[in-house]
Amino acid sequence: MKMNFHVAKSMMKPFNLGYQKADMCPNFCMLYYFKNAELIECKTCRHARYKPRTHRERTFIAYKKLKYFLITHRLQRLFMSPNIANHMARHHPHDAMDGVMVHSFDGKTCKYFNIAYP
Repeated sequence: MKMNFHVAKSMMKPFNLGYQKADMCPNFCMLYYFKNAELIECKTCRHARYKPRTHRERTFIAYKKLKYFLITHRLQRLFMSPNIANHMARHHPHDAMDGVMVHSFDGKTCKYFNIAYP
C-alpha cells in the first residue's frame, strides 16, 4: 500500500496531536510571533510578510509559514503511562534525602568535573 499525506494525516487525527502555524520571513530572519505578530515586514531584511494581493483575493497570504508541534500534549500523553513516566522522571524516589530532592549536578561525577575543569 502506498502511503501518502492524507493516509498519514487520517492515522494521526485520533491522537489529537495538532500543530500551530506562524508566518515567517522567507529569508529565515524572524518569526511573526508573540510581540512580532502584527508586523508586516521583517525587522532584519525588510522583506514583506505577505504576497501582493490581486483584486480577487480578500485575505493576506504569507510568503512562508512555519508549522510546529506543541510538546505539551505529547508530554501529557507520555506521563499518562506510569511505566514511561518512571523513565522520564528527573529524580528517582530513593534519591531524596531528608525531604530534599537531589539533582544530578550534586553528584560525585559533576563535582569532580567542576574541580578538574574550572
